[in-house]
Amino acid sequence: MSLASGWLAAPAARSVRLGYALPDFGCLADRRDPQSGTAWAPEEPSRQLVSGRPILSRAKMDLVLSIADYYFFTPYIYPATWPEDNIFRQAITLLIVTNLGAFILYFFFATLSYYFVYDHLLMKHPQFLKNQVSREITHSVQSMPWMSIPTVLLFLLEVRGYSRLYDGIGEFPYGWFQLVASVLSFLFFTDMLIYWIHRGLHHKLVYKRLHKPHHIWKIPTPFASHAFHPLDGFLQSLPYHIYPFIFPLHKDPDRSCIPVAPGRPHPITCCSSRSRYMKRFFSVI
Repeated sequence: MSLASGWLAAPAARSVRLGYALPDFGCLADRRDPQSGTAWAPEEPSRQLVSGRPILSRAKMDLVLSIADYYFFTPYIYPATWPEDNIFRQAITLLIVTNLGAFILYFFFATLSYYFVYDHLLMKHPQFLKNQVSREITHSVQSMPWMSIPTVLLFLLEVRGYSRLYDGIGEFPYGWFQLVASVLSFLFFTDMLIYWIHRGLHHKLVYKRLHKPHHIWKIPTPFASHAFHPLDGFLQSLPYHIYPFIFPLHKDPDRSCIPVAPGRPHPITCCSSRSRYMKRFFSVI
């Protein structure tokens, strides 16, 4: 969100001093400028002079990206001359946020599952590999950054407004019915495509090169959830990402499924978008 004349001057003082605009959290859309009496329009970008330089900020950006910019990247990392809506800056920020979130979610949920859900008697199975847990973690840590690269490109398209994600129920004629229907169709669409993608990965032409590494773990632990070849992991997450480019989808159901990393969602969580970043956080998450 950008600054709109004097009515937001006090709480905006820190952002003006540092040369960036406050993020749009959706709570100021009905404010009016007391000087002119005109309503503030969040769709319109506005200019704010900082040290004599105009700063152009997009009026509506992804929530996660806006928060990251407001509290960290703008005041401490990027120069004030680099606008928040610059596509290269957005790509860099998304890459950092996606990978950071992916690693946090991966280790958090995998560790919880390993200690509180996983049956450790399985580790005595003759097919359980030597040092398997550390090998699964190493494989996952090496794969997730590579999975994140194509995932971030899709995130970037969403942030730039090329998807069919929407905010308000009233934006579509069928309202809540369409919301419920989109949840059901999202589940059907993603499960169906993942099934066929998985079957395709078992084809003899690609199995040995792409999918077999994941089947090294005959007795997998929760830390194997992302121990994939990077392309394998990304392909199996792709249905989650392409759905909102084909069908309208409300952002809340979209972000309700938070996968653990850029490629595949964690079994415990479900699935990430604009704020799916974290699936789209993270389906690299």
